[in-house]
Amino acid sequence: MSPPGGKINRPKTELGKKLFKRRRVLGRDKRKKRQIVGAVVDQGLITVHHLKKRKSSPRANITLSGKKKRKLLKQLQHLQHEKAGMDVEPAAALSKKQDSSLEKKKKKKPAGSQEDVDMVDIE
Repeated sequence: MSPPGGKINRPKTELGKKLFKRRRVLGRDKRKKRQIVGAVVDQGLITVHHLKKRKSSPRANITLSGKKKRKLLKQLQHLQHEKAGMDVEPAAALSKKQDSSLEKKKKKKPAGSQEDVDMVDIE
């Protein structure tokens, strides 16, 4: 005799699967909306490690120690100085190339040729 609930190992129907998935997804979204997110101190100094930590435990407060904060600020300053240096160098290099190309054009005149001279008719 079979149990009153039906067969034990009967596979779910398509409708049952969809309804179960819908309930699961809606519940997950509801929990995500209600979840409290921890505070982030030093907003501009977030690293990959902080993003990993945020993913694993979003409620945790993320703070940096003074040492790590100074180190990150120094790295950012060095990157900005390098970018500023990179922006200035190509402009200076282009002007030097233009000057050298003008000098080369002047030097390309053949040695034996003379400039054209207008001849005057003598009468």
